[in-house]
Amino acid sequence: MSSIDFGRVLKIDLSTEAIKVYELPAKDVERFVGGEGIAAKIYWDEVPPNISAFDEANVLIFATGPLTGSGVPGSGRTIVAGKSPQSYPESYTISSFGGEWGAELRYAGYDVLVIKGRAKKPVYIWIRDEDVEIRDASHLWGLDTFAVREKIIREVNDEEAKIITIGPAGEKKVRYASIIHRSGHAAGQGGFGAVMGSKNLKAIAVRGTKRAIKIHDPEGLLALVEKVRRIATLMGVTTESSPLYEGYTKVGSPVVSELIPFIEKYRLRNTGCHDCPKGCHVFLEVPGLGGGEMTCVQFFYGWLQLGAKGEVDEACFLAKQLADKYGINVYELLQLIPYMLVLHEKGILTEQETGIPFSKFPEKEFIETLLSKIANREGIGDLLAEGTWRFADRLGRLKEYLTMEGIEEDLANKFGMVAGSMGYGTGGRGYCAHYDPRDFIVSGILWATGHRDPWSYSHEYIAVVEWSGLDFEQQQKIAEIAWGSRDAVHPIGNPKYDEHEVRAAIIVQNRSAVKNSLPLCDWIYPILCTPYTKDHIGDIEIASKLFTAVTGIKVTEQDLLKIGERIFNLERAILVREGRRRDGDTLPEYVFLYPHRWTGSPPLDKEKFNKVMDMYYTMRGWDVKTGIPKEEKLKELDLDDVARKLREEGLLS
Repeated sequence: MSSIDFGRVLKIDLSTEAIKVYELPAKDVERFVGGEGIAAKIYWDEVPPNISAFDEANVLIFATGPLTGSGVPGSGRTIVAGKSPQSYPESYTISSFGGEWGAELRYAGYDVLVIKGRAKKPVYIWIRDEDVEIRDASHLWGLDTFAVREKIIREVNDEEAKIITIGPAGEKKVRYASIIHRSGHAAGQGGFGAVMGSKNLKAIAVRGTKRAIKIHDPEGLLALVEKVRRIATLMGVTTESSPLYEGYTKVGSPVVSELIPFIEKYRLRNTGCHDCPKGCHVFLEVPGLGGGEMTCVQFFYGWLQLGAKGEVDEACFLAKQLADKYGINVYELLQLIPYMLVLHEKGILTEQETGIPFSKFPEKEFIETLLSKIANREGIGDLLAEGTWRFADRLGRLKEYLTMEGIEEDLANKFGMVAGSMGYGTGGRGYCAHYDPRDFIVSGILWATGHRDPWSYSHEYIAVVEWSGLDFEQQQKIAEIAWGSRDAVHPIGNPKYDEHEVRAAIIVQNRSAVKNSLPLCDWIYPILCTPYTKDHIGDIEIASKLFTAVTGIKVTEQDLLKIGERIFNLERAILVREGRRRDGDTLPEYVFLYPHRWTGSPPLDKEKFNKVMDMYYTMRGWDVKTGIPKEEKLKELDLDDVARKLREEGLLS
């Protein structure tokens, strides 16, 4: 694979203002392809395990892939990686965002951007082809993300410049600060906006005019692109287009019926990412609040927090606009706000002590006050900026929160069916949960062994068992193709706790890792099921076909899965160096104690789940007691260099 047109790295050290361009070793591109895989390799090579997320030695990696900018639908995402301040405890993880920025970086001549060090004063980076500048951003510090984008476009005098930026939350190192692109695309999970803030980096603007992406088989690629475009169009680009309408209508969520009239009232157009017909974002223009894009969790956040009275009004959009302008990850707010409201009802948090008008929830005064305090770390906002789990820990009530004693009932009464159907609660490692492990055992395995919320980039399983609307027999047919067995799926809340479900979880992890390395959008790929065929069975080989058409390198789906396995094991090695062991592969205690209130799924059987985890480590080729990859497995995956370092550090038995 050394002939892939990929591997040019732009590296900027903000401490020294040194700018360097270099080519990745061909072997690294062959082993890790791009995106998530290359980001993990760079992090492995450059970041010592014991630093903090805000240490200037932490690197911030923006990685595209060989399909970025090629015309492939759904290839517009950019991977962001580094040590995460949001993760609890801090550890390596990834995030991603859509839009056009990644393609523009490639058109400028670079496949990966690596930022290290810390600038002495606020700066932004301006990349125009081979010209790279570190510019003063003192006049931008303190501004919201929308204002920064407008000012930079005027300063660089280029309307076509693509910009990512942080808001006040990132500057103040709010642990769940987002990086914002356009008016609603966000690298939210992981808190990498705070890492940019710790480096005094306000924004990165890119304009590419010279590089053309090499395509090995243009005619073959066009045929594949047309096929994907037809499928993606049938998956929801209609007058009622939104990810909510296409997916959640099939699982009967009441959110949709409430949101569609609101969307139709204010929608100007549907928007999407570079080279994609799906249009999964909706651009709304609300009088007095301006324009902005919304999708998925932004809708749920607005509805749950501010439309909870049973109606959706302008306050829903205000909540979204403020979060994006401040640069705050709304996923974190989905667990933080309910938790705070319950604590207020229990008399633990008061309006007088906090300055937060709980009595005004869900009106705009509540959300305006709360987000301002968080973004500026004002008063109690300084604690809230640490994230829900750290905040709970500071209160001395972490155990109460994680066991959900008395809290699950309160949340149920307050937020009703929607919160529960999406599984919002505590997930793992500090992240807000969705798709509850009590409903599907595969979800439990993914949560226990991942490095963040896995469902944001591993939708394939839930897309079949929940989104598709297919009956169980049809799901089994797809499961046999996708995960090797009809028994890889089970009725909701009725797991078998067997090797078929474990294998499915492993395949999902491997496929997700390589998919994020091409990269391809998780809302389209893999195409396991589709309305385009009579039997609803999609084309699981489509990613390998697209890769071959672009690069000329013939690969199969199994070849890609092996690359994904290599990447996942490298990431596990990173976590091992940072202290992760089997005892860290856990789920919140409440999933073993209580049934799922909304779906009726029983608590997980802890003894059976532990046996499932034994199976998982065995099938992964990891040590069952420690959860550390075995040396023979690493060597099998051509990770001899990784095995050598782990052995030198005394981490291999």
